[in-house]
Amino acid sequence: MFFLRIFVLSLTLCFSVGEADALTEARLLQQSSSGLTAVFNLGSQDALKQGDYAIIVKQIKDLDTRDLRLIPVARAKNIKVNSDHSIWILFKIFDGELLTKGEKYNLLSESFMLKGRKDPSLGRLSIVNPKKLIKENTQMALSSDRDRLSKLKHQYDTMAETRSQIESPGVDAQLIDVEVWNKNGGDRHRSSLFKSVHKTEWTQQHRFSTFEKMVMSYIERVNDPDFNYDDFYEKQKKSKFAHEFAENTNYDSEYNRFLRNQSLKKTADAKLYRSLLEKGESWSEDFSDEELRSVLRQVSILQEKDRRDWIRVKPTQYMAALELGLPINDTQTEEDANYRREGLKSFAFDFEAVPVLGHKTLERFSLNATLRSNYSAFKSNGANADFNESSLSLGGNWYPFNPPYAFERPVFFLGAFLRTGQAQVESPSLNESANYTVLSFPGLRFGYKYLLKNNFGMRLSLSLETLKIDRYESSKLNSSLPDSANIVESKAGISLLYAF
Repeated sequence: MFFLRIFVLSLTLCFSVGEADALTEARLLQQSSSGLTAVFNLGSQDALKQGDYAIIVKQIKDLDTRDLRLIPVARAKNIKVNSDHSIWILFKIFDGELLTKGEKYNLLSESFMLKGRKDPSLGRLSIVNPKKLIKENTQMALSSDRDRLSKLKHQYDTMAETRSQIESPGVDAQLIDVEVWNKNGGDRHRSSLFKSVHKTEWTQQHRFSTFEKMVMSYIERVNDPDFNYDDFYEKQKKSKFAHEFAENTNYDSEYNRFLRNQSLKKTADAKLYRSLLEKGESWSEDFSDEELRSVLRQVSILQEKDRRDWIRVKPTQYMAALELGLPINDTQTEEDANYRREGLKSFAFDFEAVPVLGHKTLERFSLNATLRSNYSAFKSNGANADFNESSLSLGGNWYPFNPPYAFERPVFFLGAFLRTGQAQVESPSLNESANYTVLSFPGLRFGYKYLLKNNFGMRLSLSLETLKIDRYESSKLNSSLPDSANIVESKAGISLLYAF
C-alpha cells in the first residue's frame, strides 16, 4: 500500500510539473501587421484562462552567463482561448524587435503566478463628518485611529508596548467612502464627497499589482550575475529534523550579515562605476587631488575584481588530457602455456575543443583528437601475440546534461570516434613478428568528468571498439600470424585533464 501511494504521488508530481512547463514556455505562432495582436501555442489544454493577464519574457542568454539573461517583452491580455492556441492583445510592448515568429518565450500568466493565493477580504467604511472635521476624521480613519490614546502622550512616560495599537477590523483592507452632513431647512442629510472603487475592481487591481511585483522580482533575481539555480534550491532544502521548516531559516547569523554587507558594497561599487561612466571624461573635475587619488585606487580595485570574476566564469573552449587505459576484456588464450603477456595498458594524449560557445544546443557538442600507444595482446593460431599499436583517433562527444566547461558539477558525455594507425605484432611462441595497419569505426565511449575552479579535473571513461588489422609485412614467408583479424577491445580509462 505504501508503494502504491508513492507511485500515485509521483504521477501527480509529474503531471503538475508538465502543466507548469506548458504554462511557462510558449512559441509565437502569428502576429498581426500592427504588432498588437499575437497568437501563442498555449490553449485550454494547458489550463489557460480567458481574460488572463500575462507578461511575456524572452531569454536572450544562457543562465550560466554573467550577463543580462531575461528581458520583459510585452504586457498582454488573453481575449480568446482554443484547445491548442490562444490570442493575446499586447497592450504594452517594451521591445517589439524581440517578437519573432517561431521563437520561444516565457509567458508568465497572472492565474499561474498567483495560483493558490486567497483574494483579500474587503470591508467598506462610510465616514460621515461635518465639513469642518472632514480632513481630521478621514486621516484618523485611514490610520485606524492609532493615536487616539496618545493625544496627551507628552504627559506620560513611555513603557514597553504590550499589544498592537491598531485594532484588527476583521478584514484585510477597508474601502472608505467619505460623506458630509448637509442641512436643508431643518433636516440633515448625507452627501457623498468621495466614493472608493467597487470591491471587484479593487481586488483585480491588487492582484495585478501583486503579479507584476512577483514577475519583476523573478526577473531581477535571475538577472543577478551571482544568481544560480543550484544555490537557490539549496536554500529551499527542508531541515532533516523538522521537515516543515527550511534548512536556511530567517535567523540572522554573522555569516548572513557578512553576505548582506558584501551585497550592499557591490551595489555601492556598481553605482560609483556607473556614475563615472555616465559623466565621461569630465567625471574627475569635482574631486580634489586627494579625493581623485582615492577614487582612482577604488576604481582600479573594482576593475581587478571584475577581471577575476570574468576569468573565473569565462567558459573554457579547450581541454587537454593524459589518459591511462586498462583493459576490461583479455583476448589471450589459455592454450599457450609458454607465454602470456601481463600488464596490459595504454597511454593516450587527448585534445578536445568546443567549436561553438554560447549556443544553448551546439555548445553541448565537442570535437576531439587522441594519440594513443596501446600495449595489448591477442590469440593467433593457438598462441598469444603481443600487440603494440600507435594510432590517431578523431571523434566527437555529446554532453546531455551539463556543458563541457561546467565547473564543480558532474559532466556526463557520450562519444563516437574513428581510429587509424599501425601495430607491431610479435609471438614469442611462434618466433615470428609482423606489421599491421589498424582501422576502427565506429568506436563508442561513455564517460564522466569533473572540473575544479582551478581548471584541473579528472575524467573516467569506458570505450568499446573493434580493431580491424591487415598485415602488410612479415618476418617469415609463410607466417602463422593472420593476414587480417578483428580484435574486440574494451577499456576503462582514467585521465588527468586541464581546461583552458
